[in-house]
This record gives sequence, C-alpha cells and structure tokens, in this order.
Amino acid sequence: MDPEALRRWLAEPHSELITAVAEGVRAHVATLKERSIGFYGYALLPGEPYDVHSLVAVTNSESDIKVPRTDKLYRYYRFSVDEWARWDHEGFTAANALLVQANQRFAAMHSKAGAGYSMDEFEVAHTEALLEAVVRGLEAAKSAGAFDDTETFLAVWISDSAHPIMCESVRRLNPAAVTSEFMAEFGSWAIGNSGIPGRVEK
Repeated sequence: MDPEALRRWLAEPHSELITAVAEGVRAHVATLKERSIGFYGYALLPGEPYDVHSLVAVTNSESDIKVPRTDKLYRYYRFSVDEWARWDHEGFTAANALLVQANQRFAAMHSKAGAGYSMDEFEVAHTEALLEAVVRGLEAAKSAGAFDDTETFLAVWISDSAHPIMCESVRRLNPAAVTSEFMAEFGSWAIGNSGIPGRVEK
C-alpha cells in the first residue's frame, strides 16, 4: 500500500457521485409526485458506517406518524427515519454504481495490517468522503428545487447508529428551528428509560 497515494485519492472530491445523487433524488421525488405521494420527511440511507455501498430513499407523511402530537413520543416518531413508512430500494442506479467503483478502487489501494473490526484512518476517511458526497448531493437536489418550496425535513441516516453524519446532515439541510427540534430529541444519542436508542427521557 502507498499511503501517500491513497491519501491524495481520498482527498479528491467525488464530483460525479454528488451529481448522480442529486439527479437520483430529483428523479425519485418526481416519481413520488406523479404517484401523488406526499411527504414531510425525506432521507437517504447509504448503508452501514463501515460499508457505504448503496442508497435507499425513505419518506414519511404526516398521517404515517404513529402517535398524535400530544404524545411525548411524537417528536421521536416524526424525526426517527427508522420509524418511517415508505422505503424505496429501487433507483439511484448511477449513484450506486459510482459507490461500487469507489469501494473497489479503495480496496485495490488499501491494505490493513492485522485483524480486528476497528476501522483504520484510511477506512474512516473513505467512509467520511462517501457520506459527504451523499450529503452534498442531497443539498444540490434541494438547491435545484427538487422539493419545491416546501420545508421538507431532510437527512442522511444510518440505521441503528449514532454516526455524526446524521446530526451534521440535519444541521446542513434544514432550517435552524427544525434542527433545534431534532437535536432536542437526538442530540445526545443517549438511551433513556424508554429503551429507545437515541431517545432522551424528558
């Protein structure tokens, strides 16, 4: 392994991937509109923290929220993508192909000394670069008007995880008031007495 060559490659922007994510979001949202499927929340799930390999789009409508506004769990169910109703595993063909290519190139350039499940600095950098591209692609889709003028809640989400990209993406993709509401629920990533990961008992 040539560490310097790998670092240089990891520092390169994933411009094609960003564009492909943005186009995939635009096309998917257009399909939802054609089918008259409304939603207040839209998220992209890129896989596991150690295996960013394909995109799943998840949406939720107001009527899908499992509890009424008066319930103390309302905010949790509103913002927790794991609880949302519609999961679309199709689409994002171009973006997914680029993710596969990036992972294959990384595997060809990277070798890891010893066994173990801990990610080394290069694996962390590779994952962070791919996640950044996904966030930037969603940002680009929003800026291009994919979600019209609505204040759709947007996120990049990794299920059963406390990965920082989740809070970071919410901060970058949403108005400050929405971000504040989300962070009040998930900001500490604690497990409260309810036993729900990420929920803090009030």
